[in-house]
Amino acid sequence: MPGPAAGLEGRHGAGPPGVQGVARFIHIGGQQHPQLPTHSGSRPHTMSNFRVPVELFMHTPPLTIHPEAPLEEAWALMAERGVSSLPVTDKDSSLVGILSRTDLLRVAGLETGRRPDSDSLVLPDRPISEEMTREVRTTSRDTPLDEAAKAMVQNRVHRLVVCEDGVPVGILSTRDLMLALEEKQANHPLSDWMSSPVFTIRAEEPVGMAVERLEKARVTGLVVVEDGWPVGMFSQTEALEARDLPRSTAVGDVMNPRILTLSPATRMHRAAAQAAATRVRRVVVQDGDRLVGILSGLDFARAVS
Repeated sequence: MPGPAAGLEGRHGAGPPGVQGVARFIHIGGQQHPQLPTHSGSRPHTMSNFRVPVELFMHTPPLTIHPEAPLEEAWALMAERGVSSLPVTDKDSSLVGILSRTDLLRVAGLETGRRPDSDSLVLPDRPISEEMTREVRTTSRDTPLDEAAKAMVQNRVHRLVVCEDGVPVGILSTRDLMLALEEKQANHPLSDWMSSPVFTIRAEEPVGMAVERLEKARVTGLVVVEDGWPVGMFSQTEALEARDLPRSTAVGDVMNPRILTLSPATRMHRAAAQAAATRVRRVVVQDGDRLVGILSGLDFARAVS
């Protein structure tokens, strides 16, 4: 199952001190045609046409933050606005990096103890500039949507920053791709695009274990099960929201009970519409009493690419 972006060259304070001149941007568009990673089994080609410009589905204006802001402020803004990352811009509005929930979890995990009564996570009092990712995937308004989706899959990122002359003008996220699948009436069943196996955790297990499992599995969310049935999600969001609680706190006490469970035969456009309407980032696929797969944002991106 796809996970968050792996460690990227130039991130986390690499290079000379300061912000200007350190960022590195990987631009998606033009003549570049990223190759999809190899997967076991064949993936179908969608019959819908996604050869349309990114600007038709990107959301604007982008929510940004300055590099001098503290990490705690960045997380508060992410939580308030329901976003998973923030482009970081300087005083001239130029892009200098990006800060994601993955970055916050990484640094917060390094600061916590291992005792059951230790805080689950600890966000240090540091500026964003010390922990942001400086290698940013960017694209243009006129990049074809399917090409942008391929780039997300190849680079294992859940969003691209849309820039003009180095200034962010929009964000294309996997949530935006859900809307494209709905609009284009993508008709393949979920079984064609779901990922398996599904990473799970029992409701009675401790939050500390769940946080470690997120990191080791390189995924952004776990399905919480109770008596063998999915009852919620424990994602990076819940991990950060529970950071002041003891590591021994039960996952079931902090999980998100909002969960979308569909059958393998459900059509992609139906799943995308329901996921967007309920503001869930993943679709759990259940065949009778069997948990058979999950669709994450990157699985939706594959369906568009």
